[in-house]
Amino acid sequence: MSFIKGATACFSGCMLKNAASLSWAARFATKAIELNYFSLFPQPFPQGGPPESSFVVDNRNLKKEYRKLQAANHPDLINKLNKSENEKGNTKHLSSSLINAAYSTLNDPLKRSQYLLKTRAGIDLTSDADAHKYEFADKEILMQILDIHEGLENMKDDQEANTARGENNARMKASIDKLTTLYNKKPINYDGIALETIKLKYWYNIKNALKQWQPGQPVNLTH
Repeated sequence: MSFIKGATACFSGCMLKNAASLSWAARFATKAIELNYFSLFPQPFPQGGPPESSFVVDNRNLKKEYRKLQAANHPDLINKLNKSENEKGNTKHLSSSLINAAYSTLNDPLKRSQYLLKTRAGIDLTSDADAHKYEFADKEILMQILDIHEGLENMKDDQEANTARGENNARMKASIDKLTTLYNKKPINYDGIALETIKLKYWYNIKNALKQWQPGQPVNLTH
């Protein structure tokens, strides 16, 4: 028991010692309705994210800022700050669920593009109405998906599955590269971005299907 108390005291002391360098995050105050995920990570996104900056993300830098944000908003640190400032309950902090959601969204190209479309252009590809509008706008991509699905159904061994994975990785990279170009081009074409984001979602679905693939088993592609 004394060991646990000692470890807890040490952890709390270290957290308080670093409070000055992390206070910018611990004191982050904004209404939820005004909150922008990019604003939580000013180091990786000093300009607030696309289209003001590149769609490409420095994942290592983002992860570093994410860990700093989590540490700065740890409940033990918030309690210590409240006591040290004699302002019990006044120190603002962000919930872990919010920080995790922001990091998960911005760290993934598909989620990042979906988020940008929703917040910048009002296009919500996670809703059936908006998704169907763009899913059926490009007949050529629908035919390509059907051809790929047929090829997956006909795979016989791991060698063919590995080949399919390599081909799909190339498709994903091509879509991410195209999204990077589209977000950098002015004036920004959100309809074109939505179409490419739909394509990237297809490639993600194929990636997940290939992870679960087993010889002789049907291939299920989610939409």
